[in-house]
Amino acid sequence: MIFLDTNIILRFVLKDHPIYSPKAEEIIGKIDSGKVKVYISWPTILKVVFVLQNSVKLPKKEIAKNLLSIFHLENVLLEQKILLDIVFEYYMDKNISLTDAYNAALMQKKGVRQIYSFDEDFDKFPQIKRLEK
Repeated sequence: MIFLDTNIILRFVLKDHPIYSPKAEEIIGKIDSGKVKVYISWPTILKVVFVLQNSVKLPKKEIAKNLLSIFHLENVLLEQKILLDIVFEYYMDKNISLTDAYNAALMQKKGVRQIYSFDEDFDKFPQIKRLEK
Protein backbone atom coordinates (compact mmCIF):
# COMPACT_ATOMS: atom_id res chain seq x y z
CA MET A 1 0.00 0.00 0.00
CA ILE A 2 1.09 3.55 -0.76
CA PHE A 3 0.01 6.77 0.94
CA LEU A 4 -1.51 9.33 -1.44
CA ASP A 5 -0.62 12.95 -0.69
CA THR A 6 -2.58 16.15 -1.20
CA ASN A 7 -0.55 17.43 -4.13
CA ILE A 8 -1.24 14.37 -6.29
CA ILE A 9 -4.99 14.81 -5.83
CA LEU A 10 -4.80 18.55 -6.51
CA ARG A 11 -2.71 18.18 -9.66
CA PHE A 12 -5.11 15.47 -10.92
CA VAL A 13 -8.24 17.55 -10.29
CA LEU A 14 -6.85 20.88 -11.46
CA LYS A 15 -4.82 19.67 -14.45
CA ASP A 16 -2.82 22.86 -14.02
CA HIS A 17 0.81 21.78 -14.11
CA PRO A 18 2.63 20.67 -17.27
CA ILE A 19 4.76 18.06 -15.48
CA TYR A 20 2.91 17.05 -12.30
CA SER A 21 -0.65 16.90 -13.66
CA PRO A 22 0.14 14.16 -16.23
CA LYS A 23 2.09 12.25 -13.56
CA ALA A 24 -0.87 12.56 -11.18
CA GLU A 25 -3.19 11.30 -13.91
CA GLU A 26 -0.92 8.30 -14.41
CA ILE A 27 -0.96 7.56 -10.67
CA ILE A 28 -4.77 7.77 -10.47
CA GLY A 29 -4.91 5.50 -13.53
CA LYS A 30 -2.76 2.91 -11.72
CA ILE A 31 -5.11 3.09 -8.74
CA ASP A 32 -8.19 2.78 -10.93
CA SER A 33 -6.78 -0.20 -12.82
CA GLY A 34 -5.88 -2.01 -9.60
CA LYS A 35 -2.12 -1.89 -10.08
CA VAL A 36 -1.71 -0.14 -6.72
CA LYS A 37 -3.70 0.43 -3.55
CA VAL A 38 -3.46 3.75 -1.77
CA TYR A 39 -4.41 5.12 1.61
CA ILE A 40 -5.77 8.65 1.97
CA SER A 41 -6.11 10.28 5.37
CA TRP A 42 -8.97 12.55 6.37
CA PRO A 43 -6.51 15.41 7.04
CA THR A 44 -5.41 15.04 3.41
CA ILE A 45 -9.03 15.21 2.26
CA LEU A 46 -9.65 18.28 4.42
CA LYS A 47 -6.58 20.02 3.01
CA VAL A 48 -7.55 19.25 -0.60
CA VAL A 49 -11.05 20.62 -0.04
CA PHE A 50 -9.68 23.70 1.72
CA VAL A 51 -7.39 24.50 -1.23
CA LEU A 52 -10.05 23.83 -3.87
CA GLN A 53 -12.66 25.88 -2.02
CA ASN A 54 -10.60 28.79 -0.72
CA SER A 55 -7.67 29.18 -3.11
CA VAL A 56 -9.08 27.90 -6.37
CA LYS A 57 -12.67 28.95 -5.55
CA LEU A 58 -14.33 25.86 -7.04
CA PRO A 59 -18.03 25.40 -6.22
CA LYS A 60 -18.77 22.79 -3.57
CA LYS A 61 -20.69 20.63 -6.04
CA GLU A 62 -17.72 20.49 -8.39
CA ILE A 63 -15.35 19.71 -5.51
CA ALA A 64 -17.56 16.86 -4.33
CA LYS A 65 -17.98 15.41 -7.84
CA ASN A 66 -14.25 15.46 -8.57
CA LEU A 67 -13.13 14.09 -5.24
CA LEU A 68 -15.77 11.41 -4.77
CA SER A 69 -14.83 9.97 -8.17
CA ILE A 70 -11.33 9.39 -6.76
CA PHE A 71 -12.21 8.44 -3.19
CA HIS A 72 -14.76 5.82 -4.27
CA LEU A 73 -12.23 3.90 -6.35
CA GLU A 74 -12.01 0.34 -5.10
CA ASN A 75 -8.28 0.59 -4.43
CA VAL A 76 -8.55 3.74 -2.31
CA LEU A 77 -8.58 3.01 1.38
CA LEU A 78 -9.43 5.48 4.11
CA GLU A 79 -10.83 5.29 7.58
CA GLN A 80 -14.56 5.83 7.83
CA LYS A 81 -14.96 5.48 4.05
CA ILE A 82 -18.58 4.67 4.77
CA LEU A 83 -19.03 8.32 5.79
CA LEU A 84 -17.86 9.80 2.47
CA ASP A 85 -21.22 10.29 0.80
CA ILE A 86 -22.99 11.71 3.84
CA VAL A 87 -20.05 14.01 4.65
CA PHE A 88 -20.05 15.50 1.16
CA GLU A 89 -23.86 15.67 1.18
CA TYR A 90 -23.81 17.70 4.41
CA TYR A 91 -20.95 19.83 3.03
CA MET A 92 -23.02 20.80 -0.01
CA ASP A 93 -26.62 20.71 1.24
CA LYS A 94 -26.07 22.31 4.64
CA ASN A 95 -23.40 24.66 3.25
CA ILE A 96 -20.95 23.98 6.07
CA SER A 97 -17.25 23.24 6.27
CA LEU A 98 -16.08 19.74 5.44
CA THR A 99 -14.73 19.41 8.98
CA ASP A 100 -18.14 20.17 10.49
CA ALA A 101 -19.79 17.84 7.96
CA TYR A 102 -17.40 15.04 8.93
CA ASN A 103 -18.00 15.62 12.64
CA ALA A 104 -21.80 15.63 12.19
CA ALA A 105 -21.66 12.43 10.13
CA LEU A 106 -19.37 10.74 12.65
CA MET A 107 -21.62 11.83 15.51
CA GLN A 108 -24.60 10.32 13.69
CA LYS A 109 -22.73 7.03 13.11
CA LYS A 110 -21.60 6.85 16.74
CA GLY A 111 -25.02 7.85 18.13
CA VAL A 112 -23.65 11.02 19.75
CA ARG A 113 -26.42 13.62 20.02
CA GLN A 114 -24.70 16.55 21.80
CA ILE A 115 -21.71 18.72 20.99
CA TYR A 116 -19.92 21.47 22.86
CA SER A 117 -19.50 24.14 20.21
CA PHE A 118 -19.99 27.82 19.52
CA ASP A 119 -20.44 26.98 15.84
CA GLU A 120 -24.08 27.54 14.89
CA ASP A 121 -23.72 25.32 11.82
CA PHE A 122 -24.48 22.37 14.10
CA ASP A 123 -27.94 23.90 14.66
CA LYS A 124 -28.71 22.83 11.06
CA PHE A 125 -28.96 19.24 12.32
CA PRO A 126 -32.15 18.51 14.26
CA GLN A 127 -30.57 15.36 15.73
CA ILE A 128 -27.71 17.36 17.29
CA LYS A 129 -28.08 19.52 20.37
CA ARG A 130 -25.38 22.17 20.57
CA LEU A 131 -24.17 23.06 24.05
CA GLU A 132 -22.21 26.22 24.79
CA LYS A 133 -21.52 25.67 28.50
